[in-house]
Amino acid sequence: MIRTLYVYALLLLTIVVPTAQAQQDPQFSLYMYNPLYYNPAAAGSEGVTRLQLTHRTQYLGYQTIGNGDGSAAQSSQLLSFNMPLAKIKSGIGIYALNDKYGPSINQAVQVSYAYRLALKNGTLALGVQAGMFNRGLDFSQFRATDPNDPLIPTGRINQFKPDIGAGVYYNTTDYWIGVSMTHLNQATYSYVSGYSTDVSEPKAYISAGYRLGLGYNIDIQPSVLVQYSTKQGMTGSVASVNIVGTYDNRIWAGIGYRLKDAAMATVGINLMRNNALRVGYSLDVTTSGTQIKSPTSHEIIVGYALPAPDARKKPIVRTPRFRY
Repeated sequence: MIRTLYVYALLLLTIVVPTAQAQQDPQFSLYMYNPLYYNPAAAGSEGVTRLQLTHRTQYLGYQTIGNGDGSAAQSSQLLSFNMPLAKIKSGIGIYALNDKYGPSINQAVQVSYAYRLALKNGTLALGVQAGMFNRGLDFSQFRATDPNDPLIPTGRINQFKPDIGAGVYYNTTDYWIGVSMTHLNQATYSYVSGYSTDVSEPKAYISAGYRLGLGYNIDIQPSVLVQYSTKQGMTGSVASVNIVGTYDNRIWAGIGYRLKDAAMATVGINLMRNNALRVGYSLDVTTSGTQIKSPTSHEIIVGYALPAPDARKKPIVRTPRFRY
């Protein structure tokens, strides 16, 4: 029955995502290395051109009743690229997101632009982003009481809708703070004709961090990320805190905690010339709702900072006349 279908959907979303019944946005433990995803004004804030891939498996091995193949575990991939445009005081970025949990599919492509205004002690950036957000349901994942009910859709249904966001980001050598809002246009999705619609919930993000030097080779970086639900208020909001220590600007490790969810441990290393290659890993250990969640989540990032072009170097032009 169609009513059974919606009951299963509600139960699944409530269990898999503890902080929101209609989650559209995955969470990342290594959020401090993915500022563009949370705030378009962070485009170009690193001062380098960076390409980065993030993969996360939330609640590894989670299974739903009636579907014991483990496919309900949330799996998220984020591919991002951003670069500064110093000549026009700007930064640009783009990211592609693929996210799946149970029968729910979320995919997005967002293009970001930030205008960066140099102040006395730092840089203030104003950013906007625009793109397409796809939300879908794979109805083959559901186990209906009456599988022959003609009102129950079959296969996968996708809907692409425009999506926009905006943010403000201020950063200095020692600290940063940002505020942003996503899904400002509140796009409406309807998977079954004649039944209830699903509206994209605007989310507000507040991020901040501080870099503290402890000697010549050791840096400590505490940071915080607050994801505020405009629909559910503090009940549906999430706060994460993290502290990362870096040695010789190459090896880093840290611990963190996400309220109502998990404790986090992170490690990473910067490799190659000028630390261009970044590799990191985060392990989440579930601390809340352990009866209905799998015990661990895993996240990996691999990023590469492209070398900055050197305008002082001129190409060598060889001619037969002057070549000996």
